[in-house]
Amino acid sequence: MSFATFSSDFLMESFTLVDNLFINEHLPYCDEKQVKVYVYGLYLCTAPQKDNSLENMCGALGVDEKELLAIYTDFEDAGLCRIVRRQPLEVRYLSLKRAMQPPKKYKAEKWQDFNRELQRLFPERMLTPNEYNEYYSFLDSSKVEQDAMLMIVQYCIDLKGESVRYPYILAVARNWADDGVRTVADVESKLSQYEAQTEDMRAVLAALGRKGGAELEEKQMLLKWTRSWGYTLPAVLAAAKSLKGGKTFKRLDSRLDEFYRMSVFSPEEIEEYNKNAERLRDLAVRINKNLGVYYESLDHIIEVYTVPWTSKGFSDDALVTVAHYCFISGIRTLEGMNGIVNTFFAQGLLTVEAIDNFIENQVRQDERIKAVVEKTGRTRAVTAADRDHYRTWSAVWGFDDDVILYAAELCAGKPYPLSAMSRILSEWKAAGVRTVAEAKKRGTDYQANENKPNTSKNFDEREYTPEQFKAVITSIESLKDTDL
Repeated sequence: MSFATFSSDFLMESFTLVDNLFINEHLPYCDEKQVKVYVYGLYLCTAPQKDNSLENMCGALGVDEKELLAIYTDFEDAGLCRIVRRQPLEVRYLSLKRAMQPPKKYKAEKWQDFNRELQRLFPERMLTPNEYNEYYSFLDSSKVEQDAMLMIVQYCIDLKGESVRYPYILAVARNWADDGVRTVADVESKLSQYEAQTEDMRAVLAALGRKGGAELEEKQMLLKWTRSWGYTLPAVLAAAKSLKGGKTFKRLDSRLDEFYRMSVFSPEEIEEYNKNAERLRDLAVRINKNLGVYYESLDHIIEVYTVPWTSKGFSDDALVTVAHYCFISGIRTLEGMNGIVNTFFAQGLLTVEAIDNFIENQVRQDERIKAVVEKTGRTRAVTAADRDHYRTWSAVWGFDDDVILYAAELCAGKPYPLSAMSRILSEWKAAGVRTVAEAKKRGTDYQANENKPNTSKNFDEREYTPEQFKAVITSIESLKDTDL
């Protein structure tokens, strides 16, 4: 009888496969943390919807990045994975069937000179056959020249000392090969680049409060900033100066990445951006507070919403006002507010005064429309269709409220009073009727109320109800293609 089996209802698509070769050949020799790391890494490989990040793994397993690197270095030595990059750590799980295969046989005469020169670089220890085979395999697959490889090994030794492990050396060689570094001339050019930036690196290290030399990954970062992204040394130093708290290469890289995405390059632009950043952060907090939302990190909010809004010309107070009006109207997301902001922008409403005047006019209009609806004998909230009718009668056809209200009286009790009003007002427009007196002389078929409607209303009060705000805000989308 089997000790462990799957039940009939076991969901096959819901589990992570662990190769039996790992269980048989490696598991007995792994400690608890190593097993957790290997299995959780497999899980992340097969679960794309999961947060597949170094931070997630460290948090889930209770290990730090240094421990994780040491574990995966052991795994690399065992053939379980390949470390693609060490900072930030990136690993690639390998087929265990490939790892368990006997090493490829290489002709000794082909590698005789390489072996001698490689061993000469490590006088304090003997290189293992596995190390040699790893170098052979890389050189065969990458087409990197043997002498170029020896130069890379020497550079890594100069950088890290003779204790440097071959996985690190091969990781450097792979990165360089990906950049097209395969010949002696290519390596010399790469090293010249590093040498040329020596003084620049010293300046960056000083700006970060660092003593000692730079790591290879840090040299590569500086090359990326200056060669790929186009930053000058003064710009890099300005970015380093803008860092608050712990100043590290990793944080500086993130900061420059932010500037790069925002097209901020010169020291002057960086200084101006930093001055503006505090204002934008404060504005984001005010907007979120008035909108009734909270975000622990504001960086994404500022980039996606606050910066685009302010770049359209909105004043800070105008955006805070819009957030307040959205909250009152039941719109309590930044994306919902974004739709309102874009509509205001299309109408040229960029200041508190302009927005308040618009709100006041809309509320007054809704009050007039409500009076019209009530004259037809209906008691209900104003709808978008009501607003469309009213805008046609008043703004397009040019009728004043007295005439519109008189038409409403004539249509009181009709099944579709506003449609009936449109027919009457259309007839009056064609006949040139502009006043109530002229309309009464027309002698319509409708039963008319001879009492002149009282159109006087007090619209001076600017204290609006939530319902009024909601009605106005929810009607804004219909104004996208309409002149106010």
